[in-house]
Amino acid sequence: MKIKMKFVLISIFIFVLVCNPIVANAINTGFLTSELSEEDQIYFVKNIELRLIESEPPKSSVVCFDVNEKQMIAVVQNSSDRKVVCVYSSDGSFQYGYTFYCSGTFGVEWDNDKLNIYFVRSDVIISLDSDGDILDIKSVQDTIDNNSYRNSLLYSTTRTVGDTTFLIRNDMGILNCIATSYSQIVIKDVSGTENVIYDVNSTQLLKTLLITIFVFVFVIVAIIIVFRPVIKSMRIKIRSR
Repeated sequence: MKIKMKFVLISIFIFVLVCNPIVANAINTGFLTSELSEEDQIYFVKNIELRLIESEPPKSSVVCFDVNEKQMIAVVQNSSDRKVVCVYSSDGSFQYGYTFYCSGTFGVEWDNDKLNIYFVRSDVIISLDSDGDILDIKSVQDTIDNNSYRNSLLYSTTRTVGDTTFLIRNDMGILNCIATSYSQIVIKDVSGTENVIYDVNSTQLLKTLLITIFVFVFVIVAIIIVFRPVIKSMRIKIRSR
């Protein structure tokens, strides 16, 4: 039975390698990592169903991003079950991207021309090339330093390459304080001149307004339902006097 199971696992691993090969190439990351078993690698790759994107998908708001030395920008888009990462040049031209399944939060990290994707819930990081090939898979250790680096990776709104600053932001006035993602990617040069290369502000504004209205109405209705018995009781007491 054990021999049969081992044969099945080896067969699956070979199939995964053929469909999406894992090339032996040490991952370069800011995280402290450890080896992931062959079985866990097979399971992880099978579950995320990674695919290369060659045509630009509809833009959506930005969750987080990273920029490499060639000023290529990896953008984590706000999406549902099947996640999307798109790579853009500094003039906002789409280059390629990836789509995959992920039930939790994830971040991106450049390693020269390779892109690392860190899956927070699984504590797994993978290295990808521009063809969508998985170059390496590692387990991210649970350490204080890794937690600090993870926060920087996921929540930093600025990246600097040379004299150029890249930032993600919203332009929705007072509604900026309740937005959970960002609508613009802006490049700022050394003189302070700004160039917006990614902009979904109109869509983000509409969604935020609708959510705000829904929450406001929900709260009002909840207050009415909760306090209706109290109001009725007060009315009865007033009438009985």
